[in-house]
Amino acid sequence: MSSDHRLALDNCIKCSICVSHCPVARVTDKFAGPKQNGPDLERFRLEEPAAVHPSIGYCTNCKGCDVVCPSGVAVSAMNCRARGEYVSMHGAPLRDKILARVDRMGRAARLAPSLVNRLAGLRPLRPLAEKMLGISAAMTMPRYAQKTFLELYKPQNVGDTGRKVLYYPGCYVNYNAPEVGLALAEVLAHNNIRVEVEQFDCCGLPLIANGLLDTARDQAKKNLAKLQGYINRGYDIVTTCPSCQLTLRQEYRELFQLNTDPLHEKMLDVFEYLSVLLQQGKLVTRFEELPLQVGYHQPCHLKAAGCGVPSREILQLIPGLRVADLDAGCCGLAGTYGFKKEKYAISQAIGRNVFNAVKELGVRQVISECGMCQLQIHHFTGVAVYHPLQVLAQACGHGKWLAK
Repeated sequence: MSSDHRLALDNCIKCSICVSHCPVARVTDKFAGPKQNGPDLERFRLEEPAAVHPSIGYCTNCKGCDVVCPSGVAVSAMNCRARGEYVSMHGAPLRDKILARVDRMGRAARLAPSLVNRLAGLRPLRPLAEKMLGISAAMTMPRYAQKTFLELYKPQNVGDTGRKVLYYPGCYVNYNAPEVGLALAEVLAHNNIRVEVEQFDCCGLPLIANGLLDTARDQAKKNLAKLQGYINRGYDIVTTCPSCQLTLRQEYRELFQLNTDPLHEKMLDVFEYLSVLLQQGKLVTRFEELPLQVGYHQPCHLKAAGCGVPSREILQLIPGLRVADLDAGCCGLAGTYGFKKEKYAISQAIGRNVFNAVKELGVRQVISECGMCQLQIHHFTGVAVYHPLQVLAQACGHGKWLAK
């Protein structure tokens, strides 16, 4: 479906299905709703940019409205642009500017990750941060790894199959969860696929979610230029973060009018990539038995990508592994959203169905492709949460990938 069609206002038929499926509107009346903030007010914003409802800040950008829209309208893009217009007129609080620059926070934390983790976990300091910056004292903060993925990654010797991929790790894998990137390298080496890594800017989603569109646009142009260079050299591109992939392939086009057609052809979620190999009969399926039951949570942005759940197709090949779908909707954290004082309770209310599903299934481990979903589920339930790649790497028989 063309971008022009998705952004055409007249294609909204006023059915309000987006409102009925909005996880925020379901738990609070502080958000006017995706249709009201999106297509309805977009008509006025075309004439007067100031026609932005203050409740736009309560949109999580989960993209559930896009998924359910029967006319294929990009409701979320209209909401993102509205948030950008609101921020350009009224400015963004310091808290949002800090949270939006996860790449800068990651680089700063590299100076002393242990100290940063210790300070972030000190209970006496959390109320102070909440009072001064508006960062929730209740939400678990992400922990920084001692070394980044780019520092830890070492190319592996693989057979000459002619297949080579560029891995876009994203900020969370690079600074917080390098084990996910290392698991990817292990799985692809198991299939004799050469992996190239590169230093990229943040995909820009935290900036977009906080209305800082101009900065996000600048990063988008840099990332696209670098990715295009690898495509020109014959690389496929794989990601492990659904939000990064959706931002690179969709947000860049719909928000910034950048040409992302090459990414639609050459960029895949890593499990999409493995599924293609499986269909071609080229996937190495020598897996060790893994007697384990896990719950699976589908991230909203993976659902919005429209690729199904490719990890389930691959994981079902592992003998002994049982994967139960939580099938409980949005976890509620939505990147930086749930870290904000005024939105923490909303975030938890949205995710309650997920937390209850974990409890009802009685699983001790959960898997999900999204790092923020992992953090939210662990925060509320206490269970260990992994990326599906860690399970697959464990089944490949090299190393311990499920120890937490």
